[in-house]
Amino acid sequence: MLSRVADSIYWMARYVERAENLSRLLLSTQDLLLDAGAEGVDEAQFWQPLLATTGDEEAYSKLHKKIKGKDVTEFLAVRSDNPNSMLNSIRAARENARTVRDQISDEIWESLNSLRLFVESAEGKAMHRTQSAAFYERVLRGSYQFQGIADSTTPRGEIWHFLRLGTCLERADKMSRLLDTCSGLSLELPPHAQARPLRWAALLRSCSAWHAFQAHHRRLDPSKIIAYLLLDETFPRSIACCVAEAETALKSLCADAGLKGMPLPLRHVGRLRADLAYTTVEEVLATGLHEYIDDLQLRLNQIGEAIFQTFVQHAELSQLSDDDAPVESIAPGAYHAHADEDLQVQQQQQQQQ
Repeated sequence: MLSRVADSIYWMARYVERAENLSRLLLSTQDLLLDAGAEGVDEAQFWQPLLATTGDEEAYSKLHKKIKGKDVTEFLAVRSDNPNSMLNSIRAARENARTVRDQISDEIWESLNSLRLFVESAEGKAMHRTQSAAFYERVLRGSYQFQGIADSTTPRGEIWHFLRLGTCLERADKMSRLLDTCSGLSLELPPHAQARPLRWAALLRSCSAWHAFQAHHRRLDPSKIIAYLLLDETFPRSIACCVAEAETALKSLCADAGLKGMPLPLRHVGRLRADLAYTTVEEVLATGLHEYIDDLQLRLNQIGEAIFQTFVQHAELSQLSDDDAPVESIAPGAYHAHADEDLQVQQQQQQQQ
């Protein structure tokens, strides 16, 4: 497969997953506000962690002096001048799909094109203004449709493995950011005064883990929630499960490599999976959840960078002759919303906080 094709497929999957995660975050925050409404709390304390999760606090503060729910939802969902918005993520996913139109099924293309047309349409904009929850649900269904169609129409070859790789790494990154927003909360249980059961329940709902968690645990124990979302390989949105799937995809892509010739991304993801498999939640909490997540995000970024260097940059360089352009002129094939040519290589890494 051409390196630029692989890059576009990888980022197509990442951008769809990014839009889905934003929808989940916005829906769960709205539900949390409804649950906490009777307490008369300041809504800013619910929306600020959302901006921290996406890494958009600085960009938001340049446009708005105060944190208000209406402004935050518009900024994260439909602002065209926010490169991390749901709108621009869907645009980027669709544009990457367009560049590899001959490599994906017609159904995948139609699902992404339909989703992009909806979020840009007058109907979509009106729905976000008057029925924002319905708008987010529509984007969620669009992501589910994309993933279901991809699962049922894509041969289990290189294209499939790059699709899974992009999805799993983006999902692991977003889950780590979600966990980090709760790192400052008390681990005490009710009726302790510092207990925050609503926040922990919202965390579970934001990643569709509410019923799965309750099947194993009757009480909302924060330490058990952290263990489930971080270390449980049976839940498909947990970090451990995502890393395990990413390792499986990389093993398939690097099937011919022996131990000595093992590519760097496979080494990185293998080490991370082993660490997660043999880590306990007690060790995580002893280190500090925020500190542990910081290190985890650095390692996920390292994997993303190694994937670019191995499958895109190295492949591009191997095709150059001595008379071809220098290394500095090589740009990745994937499309990124609002990315200048000189910054595209940096954007191959996961979005930074």
